[in-house]
Amino acid sequence: MGSECFRVRLGEVMGWTLPTSAVSALLPAERVAHEHKPIENVPGRLGPLWWNRILAWVAPPWRRRLARAALVIPQIRYWEERFRDTSDEELLAVSQQLRGKARGRWNLDLLLPEAFGLVSVAIQRTLGLRPFDVQLAAGVVMHFGGLVELATGEGKTLTAALPAYLNALTGKGVHIATVNDYLARRDAEWMGPVYEKLGLTVGYLQQRMDDERRYQAYRCDITYGTASEFGFDFLRDRMKLRGGQAAAAPFWAPWLAQNTSARLDPRVQRGLVYAIVDEADSIFIDEARTPMIIANPTRLAEPEEQVVYLWADRVARTLVPDEHFYFVPKKEKLELTDAGRRQVRYSEPPTGKHAKAMDKMFEAVERALLAHYRYRRDQHYMISPEKKIVIIDEGTGRPMPDRHWRDGLHQAIEAKEGVPINMPSEHAAQITYQNFYRLYTKLAGMSGTLMPNFWELRRVYGLWVTRVPTNRPCRRILLPDRVFPTEDAKFEAVVAETQAMLAQGRPVLIGTRTVEASKKLSAKLTAAGIPHQVLNAEQNQREAEIVALAGQPGTVTVATNMAGRGTDIKLGPGVAERGGLHVIATERHEAERIDRQLVGRAGRQGDPGSAQFFLSLEDNILEGLGQKKQRRLQALGRSGQHRNWNAFAPLFRKAQRRIEKRHYRQRLDLKNYDKNRQEWLKDIGADQYVD
Repeated sequence: MGSECFRVRLGEVMGWTLPTSAVSALLPAERVAHEHKPIENVPGRLGPLWWNRILAWVAPPWRRRLARAALVIPQIRYWEERFRDTSDEELLAVSQQLRGKARGRWNLDLLLPEAFGLVSVAIQRTLGLRPFDVQLAAGVVMHFGGLVELATGEGKTLTAALPAYLNALTGKGVHIATVNDYLARRDAEWMGPVYEKLGLTVGYLQQRMDDERRYQAYRCDITYGTASEFGFDFLRDRMKLRGGQAAAAPFWAPWLAQNTSARLDPRVQRGLVYAIVDEADSIFIDEARTPMIIANPTRLAEPEEQVVYLWADRVARTLVPDEHFYFVPKKEKLELTDAGRRQVRYSEPPTGKHAKAMDKMFEAVERALLAHYRYRRDQHYMISPEKKIVIIDEGTGRPMPDRHWRDGLHQAIEAKEGVPINMPSEHAAQITYQNFYRLYTKLAGMSGTLMPNFWELRRVYGLWVTRVPTNRPCRRILLPDRVFPTEDAKFEAVVAETQAMLAQGRPVLIGTRTVEASKKLSAKLTAAGIPHQVLNAEQNQREAEIVALAGQPGTVTVATNMAGRGTDIKLGPGVAERGGLHVIATERHEAERIDRQLVGRAGRQGDPGSAQFFLSLEDNILEGLGQKKQRRLQALGRSGQHRNWNAFAPLFRKAQRRIEKRHYRQRLDLKNYDKNRQEWLKDIGADQYVD
């Protein structure tokens, strides 16, 4: 075995096809340099070598990829051992040699063990951490273009550094996308010293960053940013192309230009070569229902331009459900009845040049009704200190100040809340997350909750999901759900449970679905004399500080989904011996994956921990059962009867599954619509992304 060439090691053993020309081009000395010691059994959670050899050929697709990745780990550890005693200058020299090979005739697959071993040593020297075998295996899978489910707390940020470094050696740029600006900046600053030790440059994107800084960030070898920022920069560059800005200068201009530092091409983004998407399920699944749209700047509406929105809001307040309109929350469908249309017709509709036809008036009233009966303040949106409507991302709990609802809904909510009304903006360019990320030559991703949607991800993106085991057995205890008749009873029980955990010296993280719920629960805790911190869309500036203290003994943190993704809560001294962090989830979300993310804050990296759901018959998730069923359950809860409320626990998962199916259909509809739109624009010779 030890005398086999490297191609047999990485190509035939793993089962991936490697070009023969790349191997035959190696000089004899180089072949010897790439040979290694006999492979030993892979330690840890990935199983012995002989078992992985069998699984590499006969297991299901996701398990087969994990087995093939496990077979490479001894090679990586061999190179790691060789580089362990080298100086920093020698590490940099080796990295430069690898860069030269990657930009020459070498295939990146041939350099994988050596590159991963080099990064492992750099991580140990810079961060004091040694990548686990499961992290190495996950990095191998992502290098070959795949999605990896790594349990929460298993170090996805560090894992991404392995394939990112290898693919950045080509000099074409690697994009690492995450869900918000905070995580993009944090990951870039944390992993930056590792890349810089190996001679690579690192940049990151933030909202409201000017074009020159974006240009410099994209010229780095590795660029961190939010998934939406990469997409919006792509659209902005397409708009510049459409306007002819990029073609304004002739090809000989660089030789004649007086100012050689000036950029002739206004585009900021380089080619879309390789992307690693962190929290991939949030971006590929949750965000897939919302296309990325660049709109023209908005302006405040003149008084005469506001009359339709204000009139529609006044009329909507007078209409009676089930008499003047039907609203089906389960399908998010609202429609005026004949009686409602008569009521609207004789409600003195506005006249003048800004008035609309009667069918448009009906639509304006329906938008106003949606604003009142579907969209809730401090859940779907909040009002900023500048008196603006700011959308709250329900999946992450974060404010999205640059996002607006379409088709007059945003204006209807502004009229409802009595804030200044802005005129709807016209769309200049748009693209869906699905179409944008399929433009990359190679795509990879990772998250802790990918398997529930593995078939949709395969169907849409052509990627298999590989589940990687935890480095240590999970010690998290998930307690049975507790159901209460009303929200007040639920919050009282949460306060009592919190006091019990504080008596044990354990920290408590209380997850809420909305900003409004976090405020109510905070008031209950304050009344009970329990010191605590609140983390929601209104206090997002102190996120890093609050998260850093959330694992200390006797600490109570009330948080929305902001603490559900990308946050690593470190346990304080003595907390592990007392049982670890206890997570109390006060409501189920619209997707089970989001619940799992919140629960995953406890019991990370083999630490002890526990979690439990506290639910009530007044929770919004029960909308998924239908409006009539929800009303009956609410009436039953308020009746004051003494019942076994826990018997209703299965209804919450049933409602959650129905909402997940509805969202899945919406994503398919958006995909089909966007596909038809692109075909239509292509037929008429127009840009497929710029309107």
